[in-house]
Amino acid sequence: MAILGPTGSGKSYFMTYVIDQRARRAGASAVIICTKPADKTMLRLARDGAWKVRRTWPPDYGEERIIFWPKSSGLADGIVKQRKAIYEVLAETWKPDANTLVAFDEIAYVEQELRLQPVVTKYWREARSLGITIVATTQRPRNVSRYMHSEPSWSVAFRPDDEDDAKRVAEIIGGRRLYTPILLDLEPHEFVIVRRRAREAYISRIE
Repeated sequence: MAILGPTGSGKSYFMTYVIDQRARRAGASAVIICTKPADKTMLRLARDGAWKVRRTWPPDYGEERIIFWPKSSGLADGIVKQRKAIYEVLAETWKPDANTLVAFDEIAYVEQELRLQPVVTKYWREARSLGITIVATTQRPRNVSRYMHSEPSWSVAFRPDDEDDAKRVAEIIGGRRLYTPILLDLEPHEFVIVRRRAREAYISRIE
C-alpha cells in the first residue's frame, strides 16, 4: 500500500490503523520504520500498549509489533548510524515465509537521505514472494522511486496542497483527468483509496 498526503493530512494515523488491523487479522509480526525527530502518532500508538518503541535491533522475545525508531541528529555521523540501523532491520527481515508487515513512515527520506533506494526497490519488487507486506507513506511523491507507484495493490491519497501536486498524485493513483478534481474536492481528513488491479475506488475519511 502506498499512502500519499501532505503533513497533517492524517496519513500516519491511517497507516498505523491499517497496519495494526492487518497484523492482528493475519497473525503477523509488524515493524514501523520511523525516522522523524518527533511523531505524536507513533507515541500515541506505543502508549496503547500493543506496540513497543525500540531504538536498537533486535526486539525482545515475544515482541511482535515494533516501532523501530533509531534517533538521528541530522548531522552526517547520525545519518550514517541511522542508515546502518535501518539496513540491518531490512536485511534480517528478508527471509522466506516472513509473515511480516514492514511500514516506512516517510519513504522519501529512507530512499534519498539514507541512500537505501536499492534496498527499498528490492522490497517493492520481491518482498511479496517472501510473505512481506509493505506499507509506505510520503508527502513528496516526486522524490520516490517509480516502484512505489507501480507495485502496490492499494493506493491512498489525501488532499494535496495545490493543483500541481494534485495532478502528480492523480497520475500515480490512476489518471490525471479523473482524479485531479476529486483530490482537490476532498475535505480535511478525507481520502481516496484505489485498488487499481480491480479498478475500484472509494472516498472515505478518518473520524
